[in-house]
Amino acid sequence: MNLPWLGLNLSPISLVCLVLVNPTLRARNQRSDSGRNLPFAAMAGLSGSRDLARGLVGAFGTGALDYYVAATGDDKSGDGSASKPWATIAHAASMVGPGVTVHVAPGTYRGSTKTYTSGTSSARIVFISDTKWGSKLVGTRGSTWANHGNYVDIVDFDVTGPGLNGIYTEGDSTRIIGNHVHDMPIPCTSTGGSGINLNASNAEVEGNYVHDIGPYPTHCQYVHGIYFLKTGGHAYNNISFRNSGWGIHLWHSASNLIIANNTLFNNLSGGIIVGNNATIADHLVVNNNISYNNKQGIKEEGNTGTYNIYRNNLVFQNSSSNFSLQHGNTASGTVSADPQFVNFTGDSTGDYHLQAGSPAIDAGTSENAPTADFDGVRRPQGTAWDIGAYEYITSSLRSSFLKVGLLPNP
Repeated sequence: MNLPWLGLNLSPISLVCLVLVNPTLRARNQRSDSGRNLPFAAMAGLSGSRDLARGLVGAFGTGALDYYVAATGDDKSGDGSASKPWATIAHAASMVGPGVTVHVAPGTYRGSTKTYTSGTSSARIVFISDTKWGSKLVGTRGSTWANHGNYVDIVDFDVTGPGLNGIYTEGDSTRIIGNHVHDMPIPCTSTGGSGINLNASNAEVEGNYVHDIGPYPTHCQYVHGIYFLKTGGHAYNNISFRNSGWGIHLWHSASNLIIANNTLFNNLSGGIIVGNNATIADHLVVNNNISYNNKQGIKEEGNTGTYNIYRNNLVFQNSSSNFSLQHGNTASGTVSADPQFVNFTGDSTGDYHLQAGSPAIDAGTSENAPTADFDGVRRPQGTAWDIGAYEYITSSLRSSFLKVGLLPNP
């Protein structure tokens, strides 16, 4: 189909993809200086902060600027342009301000990174790996990436290292999206550690793939996949597994959070823990999550309130307990059945999309749930939201999406 007013000539399958797939992924993959992204995204229905968090501020935001980092760049002689990139993310952060997107080229970047520059609520700073998981950050100590700036997005990086955290933030309203955080042999001490550590309010964690954090396969109650310490924010569409502690851990001052449509398995403490030891963990929403084959499924512990909501979660085959709630809190719409993943291996070689007969299909709720899945597929595809990080579509349709580049294939 020829759409000349948009500068597009679409095949029928591509037109279907526009309807079914979150346009952000395509706009991100086609990012260029030509300006074509804006009409494409506008036609497909781009809306909301989640889309902007995918790095589109730098692609076509009003007054936004783009700067570049490459492993072959130079912090002294480079000027941050595409032809003369800087060499490190830390240097780039020291040189930019609100409204800027920093593009990081594929390559390996060794050494721990610290960033301090803040954006604003209307002009965020975006750090994005231009090839999903192609920018490989290998830390040496502490946190592989420690962010201290407010209104910062960290998008699509591959993060590993021997330190205490993969990505750590103290910046208010940080968004951590689409990263692969993995294979961090954090020692088991009371200092703790995590794949993604959110020591900041209003943090948003979406579509991250987090696994093998801590001394796995040894259990450690101090080291977790994703760790919320403050109030506000959400975790959507994350896949967190093979971690020595919890897949998603809420503690210290955690409250007023939404934990929705995450897939959690083979975590040695459990899938999700809701707790607090400083104030009260209350007004939390835990919806549409799969917690499978962990020690515990979903648990409350410590100081918890009576306004927490648990709806439409699939909890199954957790060895100690599936649900353990306090103060009379109850769960509704729970599915207690095998999620029927396409290929459950329990590690990073598996495929955790849903099979056609999965009991998670159309079993979720739209309340406090994301409007797209881990791959960017729009929710719902059926009569209701699916449970877990992936919305079900047929394998043939998924293959077609991959062929035209509308789904990630890292």
